[in-house]
Amino acid sequence: MISFLEVLPTEILFEIFDYLTAFDILYALINLNRRINHIVELYPLQLDFQQISRLKFDFICRYMQPKQIISIYFSDEFMPDQVKLFNKYFPDFHDRFIYLKKIKFINTSTILSNLSINVSSLSIKTYLKTNNTDYFISKILNQQAQYLTFLKVDGSYVFRSINTSFPLLKHLIIDYCTITEFHRILHYFKSSLTHLNIFLDREDNLTILNFEHLSNSLIYLKINFSQEILISFELIKQYLQQLIKLKYLTIEATGTLDLMNGQLWEEYLFEREIKKFNFKFTLSNNFICHQDQNTLLQSFCSSFWIEKQHWYVACEKGEFKSSRPIIYSIPYFQPSLIFYSLNNNLPVTTTNKDIIFKYVNHLILTFYKTIILPNSLFTNVYSLTLLTSNLPSIDILQSIVNLKQIRDLDVSLIENISIDEFYILIDCMINLKNIKMQYNPLFIPPLHIHSYTLIPNDEETFVIDKNNIKKFSYLFFHIKNLEITIQSKDIIIPTSIFYSLFHILIKLFTFE
Repeated sequence: MISFLEVLPTEILFEIFDYLTAFDILYALINLNRRINHIVELYPLQLDFQQISRLKFDFICRYMQPKQIISIYFSDEFMPDQVKLFNKYFPDFHDRFIYLKKIKFINTSTILSNLSINVSSLSIKTYLKTNNTDYFISKILNQQAQYLTFLKVDGSYVFRSINTSFPLLKHLIIDYCTITEFHRILHYFKSSLTHLNIFLDREDNLTILNFEHLSNSLIYLKINFSQEILISFELIKQYLQQLIKLKYLTIEATGTLDLMNGQLWEEYLFEREIKKFNFKFTLSNNFICHQDQNTLLQSFCSSFWIEKQHWYVACEKGEFKSSRPIIYSIPYFQPSLIFYSLNNNLPVTTTNKDIIFKYVNHLILTFYKTIILPNSLFTNVYSLTLLTSNLPSIDILQSIVNLKQIRDLDVSLIENISIDEFYILIDCMINLKNIKMQYNPLFIPPLHIHSYTLIPNDEETFVIDKNNIKKFSYLFFHIKNLEITIQSKDIIIPTSIFYSLFHILIKLFTFE
């Protein structure tokens, strides 16, 4: 192995590294020999800590070289307190990570208090809004204001104590903001933004959205209006008239029926020379629409939409005539999750429905005894949930979804599941990785499936109690990920038996 690596040029090794994680590179190659160590230390590493164990986190921190790190993603969702632990490893972070360009804080409890001036891309989303965290955020934004080209924040609150300009900023994403706050941000930033992605919430005072500060720079706009803001076609035209360089537009809004008029949009988009348009419009509760889906889609079936632009549209509407319609671009706003029920209630589209089947990743099947089978197969479903009274037959499932693609299976709402039939289903899912089910002591978990979420099948039956802990440990010795419910906090789970255990979540059942 070492001699083979010795003859490979650095460029080839770098190409191989591109397919590996930072942990894989360090764990496999560090300390093999001086040349390999030197090559590994030259390779620019991107650290993604979003789903990582404490063991791997510690290993990376011990063996990486700060000067080779170009990006870091922190997240407390899987492993808590990552930022605090990282700070302990690198208290002089600011001085050592001199080539760091990009950093993300994704649902972390805090952030690093000092960044290098080379950091030009920053994303912040924290789940603890403490005074200390807010102080660090304000401090970092003031420090980096002159250097940032990309900034993503979870709310405009982070800018309330910011009164400096961001002269180099080109790409701004704000997950939550009011129009008034947005105007204040533009006033202080003085940025020539080319990309803007923003969610605008309702405020008591009716304020007209003003893009004057971005009139000569903004090219890409993605804007999502709160459902409480009533939007019309004419209002959107008024908002966007100042953006003379706008070419790419994505809108999500609730409002009047003219939003769903394809002819109005066709004339406007042609006049403005918009290169790409994605939208999702929902009719406000203040209005009633008696038109069905096909009628609503007629204005989006012209040669402009279908032949020239190849922009396709879908429509969803309940069975009642007064149901609120939703109309949206596909595949951009194509829902990745679909409830497929007895009536085969899929969206109506301006193109072949195969596009619907192609982009669904999470399928929920809900029917009692019979179901109308689809004309096509859901080919890219990775997560399947069965909300059925019994386990459907293999033939029915195979006529709806490609079972070989399924990685996550949820049968937790099926009571008294047939174990033999369940084994047959599992055998058809050759890529199955995760199962969520009611605990059944008769179920012997297959060795190739390493992740289970086991729930009680009623209030009196627990996944683990003092009578079955030994049997459970024996059957599930091979698991990597486990979520379970226990009867008492006094129950000791011998985790050492689970030699591959990576993550465990234990819930204690308590009576109200």
